[in-house]
Amino acid sequence: MKHSGLLLCSPGRGLGCVACCPPIRPAGYDHADHPGSLRRLLAENTRALREQGPPTKPITGYWCPGLGFLDPSGRQAGCLLHPALNQGQDLRGPTGFQEKCARESCPPARAFAALGAGERDALLDLCEGLESLAFGSPRLNPVMRLLAFGPEVAACVAWLGLRRREDLAAWPWLGETPPAWGWLLARRLEAWGEAALTQAGLAQRLATHAQALARRLGPEPPMEQGQPLHTLCGEWEARAWQHLSGRRRVRPADLARWREMV
Repeated sequence: MKHSGLLLCSPGRGLGCVACCPPIRPAGYDHADHPGSLRRLLAENTRALREQGPPTKPITGYWCPGLGFLDPSGRQAGCLLHPALNQGQDLRGPTGFQEKCARESCPPARAFAALGAGERDALLDLCEGLESLAFGSPRLNPVMRLLAFGPEVAACVAWLGLRRREDLAAWPWLGETPPAWGWLLARRLEAWGEAALTQAGLAQRLATHAQALARRLGPEPPMEQGQPLHTLCGEWEARAWQHLSGRRRVRPADLARWREMV
């Protein structure tokens, strides 16, 4: 796989995420829930590809025969059919998922790509030593949970200079707060200060603010009017307003009024 500081799926340092490989996962699925069976499957795929060559038939189940181990120690999983591993030749076509795999992206990956190099490095420092099934798991890797809140919140955490992954995992708000509130949290941190991220009462403090704001937005209309939220504002802001208001569309004037409330 291509190693770039911009790619969360393969950021270097022996780390790699295969959470969406292949991209046909049911909601809430986590590779880390099945480490034993998955490791056996990945080892079998790696051996079969070496002995029999790339697959020639489409995927018919949840598992792609191209997903295997990129290293001899079996810590870094990835796509064995990717052109970066095959002298530029893309071997994913016969699986039937080449186009979907090539365009696959997730909120944590997009947040990671939006960070500066120093911020990415600070967060990757916290992931040191994780094998792929744990690195890509929001349950086992608090950095993945953090990135779901968007690049602004993730950058604030990076600036705090944490030294241990366990320190981040111990913050209650990271597990108690809806990631959709990431943009709203970033706005409140402008007033509360980054140190609020380390305070035990942050989750309730933000929830109180979010609930009061949601009430001020008013009830969801019987028929949505206006433009799609994602065309009027960025991904993270749109996600926050959709979660708070229950609406996917809004008039530009109403969005301006909402922003004044924050």
